[in-house]
Amino acid sequence: MNRSTLVALALVAFCGMLGAQTEIIYLENPSFEDEPRPGWQPRGWIDCGFAGESPPDVQPFGGFGVTQAAHDDNTYLGLVVRDNKTWEAVSQRLARPIREGQCYRFSIYLARSAQYVSPTKRKPNELTNFNKGAILRIYGGNSPREKAELLASSDMVSHTDWRPYKFEFTPKKSYRYFVLEAYYKTPTMFYYNGNLLLDNASEIYSCEIPEEKPDNPILAQVDPEKKTNVKPSPKEEPVLPEAKEEPKEEVKEVDRGDFKGDLKAEDLALGDKFRLDNLYFQADSSSITPAAALELNELVAFMKKNKGVSIEVGGHTNGLPTHDYCDKLSRARAKSISAYLTAKGVDRRRISYRGYGKRKPIADNETREGRKCNQRVEIKITKLERN
Repeated sequence: MNRSTLVALALVAFCGMLGAQTEIIYLENPSFEDEPRPGWQPRGWIDCGFAGESPPDVQPFGGFGVTQAAHDDNTYLGLVVRDNKTWEAVSQRLARPIREGQCYRFSIYLARSAQYVSPTKRKPNELTNFNKGAILRIYGGNSPREKAELLASSDMVSHTDWRPYKFEFTPKKSYRYFVLEAYYKTPTMFYYNGNLLLDNASEIYSCEIPEEKPDNPILAQVDPEKKTNVKPSPKEEPVLPEAKEEPKEEVKEVDRGDFKGDLKAEDLALGDKFRLDNLYFQADSSSITPAAALELNELVAFMKKNKGVSIEVGGHTNGLPTHDYCDKLSRARAKSISAYLTAKGVDRRRISYRGYGKRKPIADNETREGRKCNQRVEIKITKLERN
């Protein structure tokens, strides 16, 4: 073999190594979008739970008491663990396999629902709340249900707001299937009923690819040998886009007080603004509580009854944090409300959202009660069509 042939082979090998180091593997339907319904895995994903048990759920479908708005788009995946030593998982055949010895990164948003109420096989005539947290385990395999290698696992997910989890792993072998599994808090002393919500998964990409944004979730490495857990970044807030459907013309805003479900379209005018009474968020959270869901259901009924009304959902915070933090949090809260309305059947073209941060206080931020008032959500009438 002459020298030029050796050089050519070396270049081919080098380029092959470079390609492997910079590869990106795209998941199908990484946001788990589908028709919201129970016992149905989202399109592109395979149910790989236990035989005789129901498949996972596309949430929020209006049942089980799960009212969490999606972090991305409209729906997300709900997995449960059960006290009968069974749990739920989904898998997906990758467009190309993850490779032996190659370092990869992957991130996903996780949360727990405070309510996940359902009968169990042990108590078929009673409702049990699967409200305990769970962990996420990630496996590689070469068939839909095979869990050949534990690639990474998270800490216990006990929070009810969406938080980013980021993983780094190096498979010992090459695998064609990628498995996401809910599991009990480890070490497992006893089996319990719990849930895990998943949304907005990333691509699986080589560690050599630089991060695109400096404010991405903090990386916590995973050593499968030590089963080291991954913790979320507690301060990271997703940067959410402003609403695309902003009113084109400036109109005079009129504060009409608290929203009432018996409002009629003929009594409204463009720019009318209403506060959603009793719709409060926990500190540093954009999650919708069960009490807030009751309030929002009145708004859903109003929007469905008055088809010619379009609204802007405006998020507001108290005045203590920085402007940047308040802007991000208020946008996240407004987006959560918009997503909830859409999930309940309101045409998304009739809803826009906007985060105002702490720029429009209605009470004194020096008092606890004042800050609670400022931490609010308002709706504004942006379009009226009367027959």
